[in-house]
Order: sequence, then structure tokens, then C-alpha cells
Amino acid sequence: MGIDRATVIGKIRIAFREGMSASTFINEMKEIGLSYRRTDMLADFRSVNELESKADLFKYVRKDYYPTEKTIAQVGWELSREYLYKVKVSSRISPGEPLTERFVNIMSDIPMTPGMVEQATVEMFRTWEQYIAEQVQDIVPWTAVHKVME
Repeated sequence: MGIDRATVIGKIRIAFREGMSASTFINEMKEIGLSYRRTDMLADFRSVNELESKADLFKYVRKDYYPTEKTIAQVGWELSREYLYKVKVSSRISPGEPLTERFVNIMSDIPMTPGMVEQATVEMFRTWEQYIAEQVQDIVPWTAVHKVME
């Protein structure tokens, strides 16, 4: 069921972007044999809705402010910690190399401000430096996610 659910969640993102309703999507998944409990499918659809609608709002929060309910996505998925922060990092391996952009995740049990997330990202890259020397050019806190207890 885990692989089916992960596949369905990926398809939910596409369906949500196309404006498909949850019921229509669930019926289509039943037809192709990728269904699981309706309650769980609806919860996944709501979680993806939260993530998609609040995808990059955290980057507009002041560095010393905590995000509000309007800027933090509420999901019902199992996360290792209560909060997940998605951070866009631009870096390069050496001065002549092009910039590489990627997203990294910062997990936390407490709510964090964008400034705190940036600091946690810098600390994370310091520990990585012993393996790969990278020069971080830019850190942009992108998305904040809160695990809700169902």
C-alpha cells in the first residue's frame, strides 16, 4: 500500500493543478486499481491542496516573525518531526562553477522563524563541508509544513 499511496499522492498533485475534484480523482484511481481507503485518499487530497496553495508563502514572512496559519501548510502525513521547512539553496562547488539550486528539508519539533531556518541550513551545510566543499550563495526559506494530529 505504501508504494501505491506514494504514486497516488504524486498523481494528486497533477490532478489538483488541473482543477480536478477529489471525487472525480478518487473514481479515476479506482478504475486503474490505485485506490485505498476513501478517508485516507481525501485526507491526502486535502494535504496536497494545503501544500500547493501555500507552496512559497513562507519566503514572504519576515525573518524574525513566526509563520501564521495562513502561511503554514497543515498536513496529516507521518513526518519524523512536527515541523518541516523546505529551503531553496543556491551553491557552487568552486568559484568558476555555475550555481546549483536545490531544495533541502529542515525538520524541527518547534516552530521556527525564517531566520532560524536559515541558521539551521547554514549549520547543516557546515557539517556537510567535511564531505563536499560547497560555497552557499543564497538561502531562501520556501515552504513551512506542520504535521496535524488526526
